[in-house]
Amino acid sequence: MLTIDEVKQYLRIDTDAEDDYLNILILLAEEICVNFTRLELPEKLPVSYKQAMLICIGYFFEHRDGRKEDIPVVVYHLLMPYRKAAF
Repeated sequence: MLTIDEVKQYLRIDTDAEDDYLNILILLAEEICVNFTRLELPEKLPVSYKQAMLICIGYFFEHRDGRKEDIPVVVYHLLMPYRKAAF
């Protein structure tokens, strides 16, 4: 799982003011990965999983105004090698 410190480093955030929101975004990114791959998160996240999660978190951090846009497609490309064919 990603840590709050990894996320804050990726987003270049120096304060604790956004920590609650970032924790929600970490859970959201995990859920997106699980739903797409149809697998539980691995104990030790591969680099591509981490990067996909960080991109998701960055996307939702920047787009909190409710605009409807798609999650960057690169997220799915990073997760595709781990996707289970069916439930």
